[in-house]
This record gives sequence, C-alpha cells and structure tokens, in this order.
Amino acid sequence: MLFPFHFMLDECMNVLAIGSALSRISPKMVQGSPLASHFRLSRRGQEVLDAKFLLRQTASLIIFESLTSSLFLRMQVLLIENPKRYLFVGSPWLRKVNELKTLGIVLQDFALHDSTVDLLQVQKTQEINLDEAREAVEKLEKQKEGLEQVVEERTHALTLANKELSRAMQSKDDFLSTMSHELRTPLNAILGLSESLVENIYGELNRKQARSIETIAESGQHLLSLVNDLLDIAKIGAGKMDLDLSITSVEDVCKASLRFITGIATKKKISIELILDPNATTIYADQRRLKQMLVNLLSNAVKFTEGGGSVVLKTKSDRERNTLDISVVDSGIGISAIDIEKLFRPFTQLDSKVSRQYPGTGLGLSLVLRLAELHGGSVKVESDIGTGSRFTVSLPWSQSTTDLSPPFKNLGETNLGDASEGPLILIADDNEINLSTIGDYLLAHGFRIIQARNGLEAIKAVRDHNPELVLMDIQMPLMNGIDAIKALRTDRFFESIPILALTSRAMVGDQERCIEAGADEYHSKPVNLKQLVQTILSRLKSTKPR
Repeated sequence: MLFPFHFMLDECMNVLAIGSALSRISPKMVQGSPLASHFRLSRRGQEVLDAKFLLRQTASLIIFESLTSSLFLRMQVLLIENPKRYLFVGSPWLRKVNELKTLGIVLQDFALHDSTVDLLQVQKTQEINLDEAREAVEKLEKQKEGLEQVVEERTHALTLANKELSRAMQSKDDFLSTMSHELRTPLNAILGLSESLVENIYGELNRKQARSIETIAESGQHLLSLVNDLLDIAKIGAGKMDLDLSITSVEDVCKASLRFITGIATKKKISIELILDPNATTIYADQRRLKQMLVNLLSNAVKFTEGGGSVVLKTKSDRERNTLDISVVDSGIGISAIDIEKLFRPFTQLDSKVSRQYPGTGLGLSLVLRLAELHGGSVKVESDIGTGSRFTVSLPWSQSTTDLSPPFKNLGETNLGDASEGPLILIADDNEINLSTIGDYLLAHGFRIIQARNGLEAIKAVRDHNPELVLMDIQMPLMNGIDAIKALRTDRFFESIPILALTSRAMVGDQERCIEAGADEYHSKPVNLKQLVQTILSRLKSTKPR
C-alpha cells in the first residue's frame, strides 16, 4: 500500500505516477512531465537530480522544494529493478501551519513513514499508549487483589487432593492385604490335595499322572511365594508389619539361605561361596525376614548369572558405623546405571518385553529394601553391564552380644520440652523404627525433637515450630524428601536452616540430587548415631542464629 504522498520516476526523471494528496498540491504534476518542472533539490547546490545521484542516495532522506508553493517534501527514495524505477515516499513539510487548509490537506493524507511521522500523530500515539498503560496498571491491581485468594484456593485444593491420595493408598494396601489372604485359602487346598495325591492317599497314580500332580504342586508353591511377597508388601505399606527381633546367628541364616538356591545353582554349574566375618557372629534381627531378604538376593543372583559363573555370600562388620554388611556378589549380566534407578520399584521389571528372557514379578527387590528399612538398615547396589552385581544389605549391629538389647522401643509422640532445653531437631521419616531409634538417641543427648512422617508434614512442622536442624528422609509418601527440601529452600525464612538428608537407598546419583535440592549433607542408613550427633553439633555451631 502506497502512502498518499508519493511519486514514481523513470530513469530519465520523468513522472510515471503520483499520489492523490500530492496531485492536489501540484495539479500540473502529471504523468510524463519532468520532475524538474515542479520540484528542485533543496540546499543541494549545483547537484543534478539524475540516476547517478539517486544511486548514491538510495534509502536516504531527500528534501524537495516546491517551485509553485512554500511546500517542502521530505521523501525517501526506493530503487525498483526490472524495469528500473525510482519510488519516492514521504510527507509534506509546511513553512506555515495555515497552508494545510489552503492546500486542502487533512491528517489522513500524512504518510506514516519511519523518518517523517507528523507531530500530531506522535501526540495521538502517546495518548493511546498512556491509556493502554493505565488499563494495564488497573488490570495488574485487580490481579494482585485476587492473587491471595487464588493461592488460598489452590492450597486448599492441594490439601484435599493429598488427603484423598492418602485414603486411596490406604484403601489399596487394605485391598491387597485382603485379597492376598483370600488367595491363600484356595492355594492351601491345592497344595494340600497335591501332596496327598503324590503320596497315593487317594489311590495309585501312573507315572504321567504323578508328573502332572508334581507340576501342579510346583506351580502352586510358586504362586504361594508370590502371594506371600504381595502380602508382605501390603503389610509394610499399611504399617502392619511387625518384626520378631531376637539375637540371631549370622552363620545359620546365611547357610540356610544358601541351601535354598544350591539345587538351582548346581544345575546351572554356578559355584557358591560363603565368606563370613569371624567378628560378626550374631545380630539382633528378625531371623525369618533376614533369611527372606538373603534368599531373594541369592535367587536373583543365580537367575541372572550364566552357567559356569559364581555367586558369593559375604558378611563384613563395620565397627565405625556399627553395621553388619551382608553382600551377595555375582558374575552375572550386570545392570546399567539407568536401570539401577528402577530396581526397587514394586511390580517393575527391567526387561519389560512380553518375551523377556528372565521371568519375575519385580516384587523381590522392593521387599528386600522395605524389610531392610524396617530393621533400620539400607540396601546398596554396585553394578555395570557385563561385570556382575553386588547387592549389600547394611543392618544395625553391635560388636558385643551384651550390647544387643532391643534398640527399637516405641518413642510415641514427643512433645516440645520433653527432653531438655536443648536444640530443637525435626526428624522426618515414615519409618517408625527409624523415628524411635534416632529420636531416643537424640533425646538421651539433650536434644528436643519433633516428628514428621512425610514431606508435607515436614514443611508444616518447620513453619510451625522453627527447628534448628532437620533430618530429612528421602523416600516418604505424599511428598518425598527432595521435594520437601526444595520447598523449604524457596522460603527465605528457612533457606539457611541446616538439612541433613538420610536415605536407605544408596543409589547412583542420590547424593548429587539431595545436595542439588539444597541439603547440606547426605548420609545413607543405617547412620552412625554417635557421628550423627557430632555432625548435628558441628552444623548448629557453624549456623548463624535465625
């Protein structure tokens, strides 16, 4: 679209076209007439308006002086090729304001050109911009007024959603627990009848019938073990798993666990080795659950180790950490660093293809981790593709059997001021045993404590009670520890509060994620309580008062 004030010339400087507004000012300026008859270059001396001059002036502003009036034209030249044309676009510049009316020029005739915008248009534009700015300010003020209400509504909605999620998780655990019990009843009948048939209680069976009954019995036993794992997962999730803790022989548990997988290992020609630490002969634990953990780890080791490989069960005590490390080391296929992150998720298989080579439900390792956590311990994995794997269960342990009195007494609800006037510590952990163990120890050393069982409770407790230090578990329901740490660090009132991350999942990258989220330190469970107290005191001493 051409502006009203424009004209076009050919190479000979003759007029080819002229705008409507300009034609009113210069009615004699018609097509074919030379430009020099109507306008001349202003203040250009003896320069001639020709093609050579225009080529030097392309895209620059040129001022023409009218030969018939006091009008000046401020024009910008644009070169048009094929055929060559010169287009001039601009606006008038009058020496006298009343010449507007004389020439019959109105505001709409002025060209909105970058270099020649009329003062009236600038003023009008400024007025429009001011109106828009006022509207924007009013809009922002209205948004500001409603911001608190929106935040309050969303916070309320999030609280309701979290409560609903908690109820849903509880319902899921209750359902799994009920269904597992219901499944056990028909399974017991299947296994019992299979055993009776194999022993010919109901009459003689031929060889083919006997093999079929044995297959039914083996399948029933496998299904029963899966149901038992499912029931245990549900119990732990619902907080209904009780440990039968007692002084347990480490050697007896290890040998009993190895007997369970010896037959399968022999068939695959896998060598089995047991290496015991002579300084760690007993441990205070649930013997049946400890065996369950080791059998799961050993079964996986044999399953994922090719024929001719090896599986080693090794125990090693750590006096500094007061832990017993029980490791299962294999020469199997190994696990990539990415897949290690998925290992302890229930119902998750690393090889999830329909025709996967290694069958399983994905419950075993999840159960191992949760049972270790119930004992106040942790599980660590070291592996790489093609180099085998090492799974280590670390459990609380004392060198002397005289020190093996039950460390897990019920702490219950600890109120502020129960212990002393010492520093106030928040312990955030969903495991009651961990809360009890660490809480008792800190109380005995003059600290006051408060408890939280998930990340949301931890944030609320920090804001309500302003503790001097936080011990934050990472794996918690509703909101995990990493998200809780991030939320606290975004609050300027608590951005400097010392936070120690505690986790039973000593996985690759966990420490980096905790530190990146804002934790001051990272410790894997089970922690050395004496060192933990020293760390707390050191952190409190170096922290500025809030």
